[in-house]
Amino acid sequence: MCGIIGYIGKNPERILLEGLKKVEYRGYDSAGMTVCRGGEFITYKEIGEVSSLASKVKLNEQFGLGIAHTRWATHGKISLENTHPHFSNNCDIALVHNGIIENFEQLREQLNLRKIECCGQTDSEVVAKMFDNLSISSLRRVLKNLVGSYAFVMLSKSGDYLYFAKNKSPLYLSKGDDCVIIASDPSCFVGYSKSYIELDDGDYGKISLKNTVIFNKNDEKINKEEKLLDFDFLSEDKSGYEHYMIKEIYQSRIVLENLIKKYQSVGLKSKLEEIKNFEFDRVYLVGCGTAYHAGLMGESFLRKSFNIDIFCEVASEFKNKNYSIDEKSLCIFISQSGETADTISALEYCKEKGGKIVAITNVEYSTIAKKAEIVLPIFAGQERAVASTKAYFAQCTLLFILTNYLKGESYEKPLKSLSHNIDFGDDNILKKIAKQICNYKNVFFIGRGNDFITAKEASLKLKEITYIFSSALPSGELKHGTLALVDENVLVIVVATDEKLFAKTINNVCEIRSRGGHLVLVTSLFVDSDVEKNFDSIIRITNLPNTLMPMQTILSLQKLAYFTALEKGNNPDKPRNLAKSVTVE
Repeated sequence: MCGIIGYIGKNPERILLEGLKKVEYRGYDSAGMTVCRGGEFITYKEIGEVSSLASKVKLNEQFGLGIAHTRWATHGKISLENTHPHFSNNCDIALVHNGIIENFEQLREQLNLRKIECCGQTDSEVVAKMFDNLSISSLRRVLKNLVGSYAFVMLSKSGDYLYFAKNKSPLYLSKGDDCVIIASDPSCFVGYSKSYIELDDGDYGKISLKNTVIFNKNDEKINKEEKLLDFDFLSEDKSGYEHYMIKEIYQSRIVLENLIKKYQSVGLKSKLEEIKNFEFDRVYLVGCGTAYHAGLMGESFLRKSFNIDIFCEVASEFKNKNYSIDEKSLCIFISQSGETADTISALEYCKEKGGKIVAITNVEYSTIAKKAEIVLPIFAGQERAVASTKAYFAQCTLLFILTNYLKGESYEKPLKSLSHNIDFGDDNILKKIAKQICNYKNVFFIGRGNDFITAKEASLKLKEITYIFSSALPSGELKHGTLALVDENVLVIVVATDEKLFAKTINNVCEIRSRGGHLVLVTSLFVDSDVEKNFDSIIRITNLPNTLMPMQTILSLQKLAYFTALEKGNNPDKPRNLAKSVTVE
């Protein structure tokens, strides 16, 4: 989940820092840079965010070659010795890497036999130490010994080329009028080029200002067509907001309006029609984390509309469940980045079995989008905060659109109603409750039906950015074990927006209250005084039809997590140990 960038041209330090900031969502445990001028390396490394590195880098407008890296730690602790770039044994070659080399321990043992030692604990440094020189033949030799995923960019003290290789980790090339850029994300090319080259798994080669050489996995020299850089890469700032997360929560209204407008177009309606015409007898929805929760919401929407088998599974477990996938299986894969490794693996499995592959993603040039037969974009725009907010809102909304289209009902009218009545909650109440949450080490979320799915996503948001232990469970499951944990030191947040299920949920509330637990209610329903006295606080939200409430309710709960993170003194945009794009299994 690291971010990498390589550059040839003038002002390399400045351009590399700009690129690192654009790929920092992929990891921010440490950052490093190596620039080559006149046959000498200049290297900078810092623990923490790219801003820490930027404060130490000396800018130089002269021509140079450079590589840079922002790390999400997998192998080895967060330290300078494990910070990229890594170097060959003779220190003439520098390397940055995104991915995981699964057989690095065996490779390290082989290096030890040659009396070559590594300074740190990373798998990436082992690869760097395998090079004696940098050429296509040496690159080919090293790659044939690697098992795992990788995107590499390398340079040497004595060359005009950047060398690269890709397998199961994203990597793109681009040539401007007077520069070359290699990066994990095409957004790094904006302002320098109007086109890019998309590398496939197994591709490797070298690139300079004058020449590009690419080989495929069969070691055949190939030419690759350049693609137009026509995606929306708006470089968004915080626009006066303190953090990206709160800005992105409020952008949900814009996202909703985008979806209503975009899915009225002939092109996207034709995609929905293609799915509708596909003769499927079962549906699988697959995702990880927040995307998995969106899948659960989609499963709920579809189950209430169609009398067929519909399953939602977390991507990392999908292949272990032995699901029956065939040519009548509609397989929907959900990923904000489109690069989620476990989701890609599940997609490839379903594709081999003959399933119809649909991708719901925010990134139309991503791996998942490329591998899918039909791509349904969510048009959420760039999401900078690690904790997904507007993308989750968009995923749920798009699954609502898909469900309504498949059953022949309008989605425009109800979504316009949601847009007119969208409720972001009362900040004063949310901030007051956030202060209370900070007093607890354990928080539970409960709900029934769609409210339980919302509770799961709300619980994930809270733990992601506040580091408070949080768990979600169906209200009716409390007495099957979890009630043993409830006492005066526990806070339970109750999500209850379905009038048909409200009375049963209140029964569970009484069980918690009688054991000393503290309670917060999140509801759109009328609450009489007898019920209200059970709760320490109530978050009231505008009522809408049940199918729309999940998109309404989550907004206040996202903000509740945000305000709690601020009370804890945390940066909600960059929670510890996490990254935006999970590109390793």
